[in-house]
Amino acid sequence: MARIIYLAFPSGAVQGGQKMLFRHVETLRALGFDAVCLLGAKSQPPTWFEHAAPVVQGEFPIEADDILAVPDDAPQMLAQVAPIRARTVVISQNPYLFTALSLQAMARFPADRLPPFIVMAPGQAALLGRLYPQAQVERVPCFADERLFAPGAKTPAVAYAPRKRPVEAASIQGLFGALHPRHASLDWRGLEEATETEVVATLGAASLFLSLSRLESVGLTTLESMASGCVCAGFNGVGGWEYATPENGFWAPDEDCEAAADALAQAADLVETGGAPLKAMVEAGRETAARWSYAAFREALEATWMKLAPEARLRNGPLD
Repeated sequence: MARIIYLAFPSGAVQGGQKMLFRHVETLRALGFDAVCLLGAKSQPPTWFEHAAPVVQGEFPIEADDILAVPDDAPQMLAQVAPIRARTVVISQNPYLFTALSLQAMARFPADRLPPFIVMAPGQAALLGRLYPQAQVERVPCFADERLFAPGAKTPAVAYAPRKRPVEAASIQGLFGALHPRHASLDWRGLEEATETEVVATLGAASLFLSLSRLESVGLTTLESMASGCVCAGFNGVGGWEYATPENGFWAPDEDCEAAADALAQAADLVETGGAPLKAMVEAGRETAARWSYAAFREALEATWMKLAPEARLRNGPLD
């Protein structure tokens, strides 16, 4: 009987892509698919978010009719499965890591057995269409989880996640203080290595979010901040231009820290002034995040796996 086996290699650190793999598996189980997370021998199961996905680590025999869902930034595993006849699906979450790490591994797949891809964003689908015109590409969007992220009691504060841009984060904070001293009293709340519960609480309470996205397919934390009612400013990391507009944030060209500091000051001015313009931007942000919802993700995930492996569905309802 076919099983969907998601391979995951979490390090124990905060990694949004790893969280999404676990969300795939737990949602597939809720939809009645026989799915499991298989961790690498040296991986550390994540503890920074809660999930209901069954996890196996160590010996786990792969049967002939199983389907292996392999992340696109795992070149060694892609190279290992390429010559064997195991059914494989590539979970593509970041085109930059994929093209930096895994193109040679993908070249090992015979042309008649090129695996299908599951991507998160239209830009990824377009790129994979150029790289592999013959490939089947299905889109399952990532999501700003409306079950968790929502506005709370707001206080004057800037939430930010500096992991991918520590230098830019420090530069923007310095420029912001020097060029816009009227906002010197704002509290800065970093999300570095925060648990998902802590991120939910911080974004729910912060009035502002400094987006430090870098080389993203989407930029999920920025969407989560919109769902939480923050006014956003900063960088989009390429992928964020899938949804960024003048109506839902104050956006700056990537790497331009001076422009990002000025954008954040515009956002802070809006929050301070309040009224209808503030309400309109917050609502535009929440409407944007709603287009990247768990409900949309669940629907797309179900439709995609019904195309790829309908035989892995054991019932029309939760397995657990």
